[in-house]
Amino acid sequence: VFLMSECSCPSALEAVKAARDLLENVTPLPTDCGAFCSAACCKDDPDYETSGMLLFPGEEALYDNPAAKMWMALSPSGLAHEGKPVPLLSCKLPCPRRMRPLACRLFPLTPYVKGDKLTVRIDVRARPVCPLCDSGLAGLSPEFVSAVKQALRILWAQPEQRAYLYTLTEHLKEYEWL
Repeated sequence: VFLMSECSCPSALEAVKAARDLLENVTPLPTDCGAFCSAACCKDDPDYETSGMLLFPGEEALYDNPAAKMWMALSPSGLAHEGKPVPLLSCKLPCPRRMRPLACRLFPLTPYVKGDKLTVRIDVRARPVCPLCDSGLAGLSPEFVSAVKQALRILWAQPEQRAYLYTLTEHLKEYEWL
């Protein structure tokens, strides 16, 4: 559990960029974790029409260009935040690694708000896909977990991102009942 107080914060997009930068070169394992599961998290599920990654506030702007549209598609998700559907990014082709959305960089972890405190946990939605989930946080690279916590602190300090983290937590609670 970690908490960061309110502060003078950058825009939602700047917060996403800073968080993404922290996670650019760290991964859940010191080796290629995709070798264990044939990169299951990078495969689109053709039987599930809403597979993909939810974008954080402001992040959609990073994909508003012809080069991005060659390998991915954006669509509205079933999750609403502040009255609008959260954008869902689905890969049509393997993505350029430097263009991975923040949710991919966090995977299999996710932010989770308890009361007024931000925590990090294994994403319940990752359990059917990622074999690393069975080991919990202790089975992941400490550098990765630390970078995720640092990235989430950046988001928590930005008001628009903080509001989204509450919305995302409520969404995750729906999966806990399945």
